[in-house]
Amino acid sequence: MIICFEGASAVGKTTTSNEISKSTNTYVSPEVNLLFNRPKAESNIWYLERQVVRWQIAKEKSIYYDTVILDGDIFQPLSYNWCFDFKVFNQSLDFIADFYRTEIKNGRIGFPDKYFYLYTDTHSLRYRKDNDTTRQRRNFDKHIEIAKPHQRFYEALNNFVPDYVHMIEAKNIEETITSITTNLTSASSSFDISYSLEFLDCIVSWLRKNKA
Repeated sequence: MIICFEGASAVGKTTTSNEISKSTNTYVSPEVNLLFNRPKAESNIWYLERQVVRWQIAKEKSIYYDTVILDGDIFQPLSYNWCFDFKVFNQSLDFIADFYRTEIKNGRIGFPDKYFYLYTDTHSLRYRKDNDTTRQRRNFDKHIEIAKPHQRFYEALNNFVPDYVHMIEAKNIEETITSITTNLTSASSSFDISYSLEFLDCIVSWLRKNKA
């Protein structure tokens, strides 16, 4: 089973992932910026290609682990760029969508079995950020500004696949983990969307019709 944790910066995705892995047969795949060193002169698709590698690592690890957690969405470039109206990295919606469409078609990347979206209020996010000495969290204020539209995107995925994204108010680590483990039983939908181009097209269509 491959699942994904998403949510605003400092909401507790990494902490939750690591706590779960301590007591279960779980492998955690860190986000791109923690897993790879950025080259000084990266190509326009370097970050996208690293998401493909993360999926391939997840598939390999799923042979040996009961659960693989993607700490951060491998399709994050779609939601993140949408939040900034596709103006921050000079990558249009069509550019990103075409990249993913090709990779899905070739079986090199797919959708996780389920998403768990963690959220909390802005005050709590700032408190957690200020009290976490292990991370720098660059551009934190910019990420706070897009917290609401970012959450709205993941809520919208349930319109295409019911109960695909489980929303969790991250009050404390114990309650968050309980909610995740309780809902793991519903981590398989009635039809397989792992390599579904139709699902990707639904997402792209929603992004095109809605503004952050």
